[in-house]
Amino acid sequence: MADPLPCRLIWGCDPGRQIERAWITSLLDPAEQVVAWDRDLLPDQVPGRSQVLVESGLLHLERSPAPERLAALQQQRHARLQLLSTRGPIGLIHLSDEEGIDGDGLYPLLPKGTVIWRNFSHPRLQHHGNVSVFPIGPRAELLKPSIEQRSHLRASKRSYPWAFMGTLWSSGSRTLAASLFLHALPQGFYYGGRRFGQGLPVEAYTEVLLQSSFALCPEGDRHLDTFRLHESLQAGCIPVVVDQRQMAIDLLGTQAPFPVFNSWPDALLWVRGLLAKSDALDATQVAIASWWQQRRHGLARAMRHTLIHESF
Repeated sequence: MADPLPCRLIWGCDPGRQIERAWITSLLDPAEQVVAWDRDLLPDQVPGRSQVLVESGLLHLERSPAPERLAALQQQRHARLQLLSTRGPIGLIHLSDEEGIDGDGLYPLLPKGTVIWRNFSHPRLQHHGNVSVFPIGPRAELLKPSIEQRSHLRASKRSYPWAFMGTLWSSGSRTLAASLFLHALPQGFYYGGRRFGQGLPVEAYTEVLLQSSFALCPEGDRHLDTFRLHESLQAGCIPVVVDQRQMAIDLLGTQAPFPVFNSWPDALLWVRGLLAKSDALDATQVAIASWWQQRRHGLARAMRHTLIHESF
């Protein structure tokens, strides 16, 4: 990574609730981070540092957020943006807006020409201009240097041929994938939680990924973009992705060196074929790992250039 750039990362949301915090920090490598979500006034401007504001749509993901809370959020944002705009251009990172609802209220408040990087693509938000999408990435535990070092363990030397850990719904792709792989390759690792957030402890989850050749990566509740997908890549697994072809292209680009299958039986056939040929298995893993590193570095360069240089 390059030396820290003159970027001031301003948290307009509670950073303690944002799982993506470590991922954003790894991409932007800011010179300073300021927590401003619970303050009436922002700290004084620092000359020579660009302003990158982080906002979150988590409130809109609650089942029935009170209108008073939504109104207060909008008022706080309006005041925050008014003050920041007097100090120069702003770049925006927008998190957790899975349905695009938060952007509907936030983007009209932004100064014209604001560069926006957000999670989750929504075509209707593109008319605001300067909107780019970045993945939710791995959690902090998977970004540790020690994990990156251990991710180089060859796929052919790992303990489990495949793994899936996550919430298992009563119907849908996850149930089909888990049952199919358990029947065909019972040596794999499976852990199904009943509700979101009730899975394995993150340390145990990480250890399983580091010992798994393949990781089943079905779509999340609303999107293909899941922590599971990027944490599998970070741990050196070969991700197994099915069905969401256009979502995969939008998220990963056209150069990802692993296929998106039409069905889980098709995916299983491919997995079994590679498991039978250790050289091909390891070569596939190395190609994916190389691509993922290039993808991360390219994303970091693009975000720094647009948020820091074009916004400053």
